[in-house]
Amino acid sequence: MAVAESPKEIRKRIKSVTSTKKITKTMELVATSKMKRAQDRVAAAGPYTAKLQEIINAIASGGPLDLPLLQPRSQVKNVALVVLTANRGLCGGFNANLIKAGKIEHKEQTAQGRGVQLHCVGKKGLGTLRFQGYEITRSIVDMPDKPTFDDARRVTDPLVADFLKGEIDEVVVVYPHWKSVGSQPPTVKKLLPIERPQVEAGTEKKSNLDFIFSPSANEIMSDLLPRYVTQSMYTMLVMSFAGEQVARRTAMKSATDNAQEMITHLTRTLNRARQAQITQEIAEIVGGAAALKK
Repeated sequence: MAVAESPKEIRKRIKSVTSTKKITKTMELVATSKMKRAQDRVAAAGPYTAKLQEIINAIASGGPLDLPLLQPRSQVKNVALVVLTANRGLCGGFNANLIKAGKIEHKEQTAQGRGVQLHCVGKKGLGTLRFQGYEITRSIVDMPDKPTFDDARRVTDPLVADFLKGEIDEVVVVYPHWKSVGSQPPTVKKLLPIERPQVEAGTEKKSNLDFIFSPSANEIMSDLLPRYVTQSMYTMLVMSFAGEQVARRTAMKSATDNAQEMITHLTRTLNRARQAQITQEIAEIVGGAAALKK
């Protein structure tokens, strides 16, 4: 049979939960502030990426281009799988969902007889996957909260170099795709080779753009494609950080609400315990007075 807590013990619990509530509320406010700035960075990166994609598609659809970053391999033997996660926890299922998606993709690639090189960006993904026995080829655990293009190059430059040397045949990235504040699902995207625009038969439309290339289209694309790869990675990094802040804000708000509910419940329990204690004391006084009268 459970022993009822004394009012003193209940007060200690209320004090402890109140302290926890202050921490989670502060973390919620901090995450909200960071989320707004991260959301602005996602919105700023979108138009540049879209315009760069449009230019590359327009040039690539104009004629054949002999560029390694555009050429799919006839047989894919080795795949680089990049998993983007956060460096910190306390953000609900954010990291767990990304790691799960990465493990599913790893399993699918392995089932096709391909060698998989695992690249982890973020401490949480690295720690979990290494603990679970996965071999990590390369890792980055010092990615800042405000990633720059130089940070994106730290991820893409080794991958592009390995792709050009033929050591890997595809690069696949698992990241949280930012759709809205309420939706950042784990997404798998093929980064290399860059996919050419798909034009269905009978739907060809002549471009209104009449390009005059100087230098040649190959030279221009040779410069644009590495920039596009870096820009794509930068966009995924800012999406990852924004998604982390949204998840942390949601988790901390839930924790704060739960703490408040617990405080309310404990306060009611304390009041009942005090009432019971007062009633018992009154009963003892009345009983003692009645005994004296006898």
